[in-house]
Amino acid sequence: MSDAAIVLGALCAMEGVSYLTHRFVMHGFGIGLHQSHHDTGEGGFELNDLYPLMFSTVAIAAFSIGTFGSVRSLVPVGIGITLYGVSYLFVHEIYIHRRLKLVRGRYRLLEWMKASHRIHHLYGGEPFGMLVPLVPKTLRARAATATWDPFVERPGRRADEVASSQAVAAP
Repeated sequence: MSDAAIVLGALCAMEGVSYLTHRFVMHGFGIGLHQSHHDTGEGGFELNDLYPLMFSTVAIAAFSIGTFGSVRSLVPVGIGITLYGVSYLFVHEIYIHRRLKLVRGRYRLLEWMKASHRIHHLYGGEPFGMLVPLVPKTLRARAATATWDPFVERPGRRADEVASSQAVAAP
């Protein structure tokens, strides 16, 4: 198998890993760290930010074993995992939650991902995936009637923060 195929395979597999980890770890026994992402509105560091640090150790291990060990194919696996992490950083942290003010404007595919992630924040359940967030039609219809916006009116946010985030989100 070519290195490019391994990179692509690892990148695609990470959506499944992300889904399962988000559903069964972050919304299971690891909710203590993840809850900060659903509650906080203060910006800056969240306990949830420890998850990407922990997940990066898997890529670091793949790079290390692939470079210094006998399983060379782990290097492209590490590249695929890293590419997923960079994609997640851009989509989730930069575009959806605007934690870094690097992107202006709205983009159809990213807005679909944002709308799907909003549903997760509204109800705390599906979708757990990030880059391919599958939402049942009934849940999407239910969310379309919701008036609360979890990206604007999160607990703990001051009125001036809500106003500034609405200005950023405006087209």
